[in-house]
Amino acid sequence: MSRKLILSLLLAVLFFALPFAQSGVWAAETITDLTKAYEIWTNQGIRFVVRDPQGGLVSWGIGRLESWAGESKWVVRNSKGQLMTHARGKVENWKNGKTKLVLRTPKGHILTHIAIDLSSKASFAQNVVGLRRLKDSKFLAFVQETLGELLVKELKSGDLIRTRVLMQYLDKYHNQPGAENFKPVLRMVITQLNFMVAHGGDAKVEDLARQAQTMLSKL
Repeated sequence: MSRKLILSLLLAVLFFALPFAQSGVWAAETITDLTKAYEIWTNQGIRFVVRDPQGGLVSWGIGRLESWAGESKWVVRNSKGQLMTHARGKVENWKNGKTKLVLRTPKGHILTHIAIDLSSKASFAQNVVGLRRLKDSKFLAFVQETLGELLVKELKSGDLIRTRVLMQYLDKYHNQPGAENFKPVLRMVITQLNFMVAHGGDAKVEDLARQAQTMLSKL
């Protein structure tokens, strides 16, 4: 067996073992502020970072968000820029009741996951305010998609509360810098609301759909 093939196999084993070796760390961490789930390291792209209460580095994983045909992909490349693997982050509700942002390979294997808890008003508000202040385009796409998916999941379950809160926030700040960051989130919300209206949604859903569409035109 050639040295190159052996090296490639070792790298593959290490790469796929890393997320599972770290799974205890990720599972123990609950991210309430999506804008701080990642850190951007100079000249090294976006990294998953887990820090202790004192800010010390506990663990990290390498990856970058790239746009492929308009879709955000979590991409892992080697030092030469060659593709090792890629995944798309999705918000999943697990059987244990936890809500996770999960990164899977195209075959469905988990690369890693982060617990997400937006159950409190404070954490939801923190993410909404944080999204308006974000400027980095790669990181921005991640937060937009994740926040949008969380809202859509709530709408599907009949929970309109946080979408209403978002509308109230945008009604107050739609003319402020960074408000345009909410356009992709609103488009996701509008698509779901329109679907609900078309399938027998009540007056509250119809009103919320109109509000969202009006707000999108203002941004």
